[in-house]
Amino acid sequence: MPTLPTTDKPECSLCQKSESGLEKIAEDLLYSLFNPYHRDTGDFDVSELIKKHLSPEMAKDFEMYSSVFQDLMKTFGFMSNYWAEKNKELKEAKQKAWEELKEMIKKGDLSKEDLSMSQIVDNFFDEVVDELQQLGYIEEVETRFHRKVINYTAKAESILAEKVLSLSLQNLDKRSYGEHETEKLGQSIFSSERVVEYDPYTHHYDNIDFAESLLKSAMRGEIELNENEMVARQPKHTERCVYVMLIDVSDSMRGRKIIGAIEAALCLRKAIRRAGGNDELRVIAFNHRAHEIREGEILNLEARGRTDIGLALKRARRILKGSSGTGVVFLISDGKPTSSYNPYLTPWRCALKEAEKMRNVDARLQIIMFGKEGRFLELCKNMARLSGNANLFHFSDPLNLKNFVVRRFR
Repeated sequence: MPTLPTTDKPECSLCQKSESGLEKIAEDLLYSLFNPYHRDTGDFDVSELIKKHLSPEMAKDFEMYSSVFQDLMKTFGFMSNYWAEKNKELKEAKQKAWEELKEMIKKGDLSKEDLSMSQIVDNFFDEVVDELQQLGYIEEVETRFHRKVINYTAKAESILAEKVLSLSLQNLDKRSYGEHETEKLGQSIFSSERVVEYDPYTHHYDNIDFAESLLKSAMRGEIELNENEMVARQPKHTERCVYVMLIDVSDSMRGRKIIGAIEAALCLRKAIRRAGGNDELRVIAFNHRAHEIREGEILNLEARGRTDIGLALKRARRILKGSSGTGVVFLISDGKPTSSYNPYLTPWRCALKEAEKMRNVDARLQIIMFGKEGRFLELCKNMARLSGNANLFHFSDPLNLKNFVVRRFR
């Protein structure tokens, strides 16, 4: 029987693209692109590659020219012929330097430790975006009012969640985090450290501590299990935790604040998954409206609109009423409310009213302040008091929030 000629399986497109060598640093570039406030260092200065392809005049004042071009485009959206020619020269130099940089990485002449990812993004923004789009981390790039808005994919969210959690855990000790156990008594196969007298109506067979039960007979010189001397480990009740993270996405949350909030949500979700328990995270983005953020969407949150804290708390309360377990609500905002879903209440009164209604659900309210203005602080203190079970925290640097939520989860 004749045999058919065989052909090798064609290489997938992602494998073909990996020949650029950038897959070695793609995830770190992705994080520096998403969070421009994260600055790292490297021994190799990538700007020297660009200067090598510029005229002596432009190479000498490279930083000045780069800044001028960015300001002209951001402010006016266009530039004169003189500056356009200079900008063209810079773009061509960057493209040559970019190809050279990729080749050096591919050959192993440069390692990840030699490079500053933030510097690469600063100098090769368009090139990095194009490369990450080809690798499946970016869905599309929109141009709005002379600025570029990047829409990330679910793949990018998964990668960044792992990265953010890794950064957060570097700042914590090695104590475990995971399931949340209360001190409630009840029937359970989970045993605590407390030793009590054995009760066949309360304790499971797995709760019996045989070593402790034989101790009295051993002290008498006997090894005999006497039911009257049997002891057990007190059962403990393991309860799931339902986290609701309310993220203010109003206009004032632009920049560092919204990035810090997004990182906190990514970090907590990844920590819950890694723990493997039954805990759950629900993320609500709110301004003068409130909507739930599905997995794969959070990187693309944009800050716009007014602030309705009352509406956010109302949404959290409804979620917890329909869920089983203990609730933990993170309210993340930077200023007092400017909108009210209730036409009969001011934004301030609406927020206080909804905070008081949090008493109707089994939940702890964690109020996260990114601002410290007097009136806002007063409002947050009153909300904490009215809710009955709340804590108030202020973060001068929103990027530290991810460390806080992981510590609270442990």
